[in-house]
Amino acid sequence: MEMNQTHKLEQPKYLAISAAALLVTAFVLVQPAMQTAYAVGIQGLPAYDNCDEASQPDDPISMNTVKNKDIVKTIHAEKEVFTCHLNQGNLEVIVDLTTYLEVYENITSQEVIETNAFSTTCIKDAGTATVIDCESAEVSTSPVFVGSSCEEETIDHPQEMNTVNKGKIAKTIEAQKEVFECELPSSNDCSEGPGFVDCVEKKVDIVLFTEIYEDLNSQTTFPVQFLSARCVVLRTDGYSSDGNNDLQDAFVESCIFSEVEN
Repeated sequence: MEMNQTHKLEQPKYLAISAAALLVTAFVLVQPAMQTAYAVGIQGLPAYDNCDEASQPDDPISMNTVKNKDIVKTIHAEKEVFTCHLNQGNLEVIVDLTTYLEVYENITSQEVIETNAFSTTCIKDAGTATVIDCESAEVSTSPVFVGSSCEEETIDHPQEMNTVNKGKIAKTIEAQKEVFECELPSSNDCSEGPGFVDCVEKKVDIVLFTEIYEDLNSQTTFPVQFLSARCVVLRTDGYSSDGNNDLQDAFVESCIFSEVEN
């Protein structure tokens, strides 16, 4: 399978959710005492940090596929939930982080022609059941260091699959998900003390896409193809009462697609 750059699709642009401004305005009107809590962070969101993993959805992964003429698009999404604190006011909020992986293929030539990754982040106030703000952003494709102390996590629903066809050619895409928790070498002890936690935790998501093309008339299968996506999520770089940590938590740092030889 060969990446065909000459047929590269125009990369979609994902813009901030425009209704967010209205939601923030409404939230401030009903919570006037909290107006000073919303300093702007990266990507235009209220700045937040000091995050811990919250209770996760039982089945956070979804995937579907559509076809237009020769072009087949598959989108794979996973949601992760954090409890964080706004930088100003220290208000505890819920942060929903969703990572989206897009794979575009040509069903006739049976090749991948484009891959994309983006994330969405929504901040909610649990006490008032209010969405404060949402934002979407493209994800970097640069490698990210995760150390060498990663351990696999068990997930209950790691698999998704669907099929589309064009005439006699059927294309099945199956996705298998693996999750690893990584602690950087400088913080293996994850020491805790009054007002701080000294621990950098990253999650590595590996999604392995298996592509199966079949001639329905002859019931013959073409050579199976594999594509992997490796995404790194910064869960936390620790937290301290004096704000002495460098990076925003609950953030998708990188997603890299690569072909896997059969």
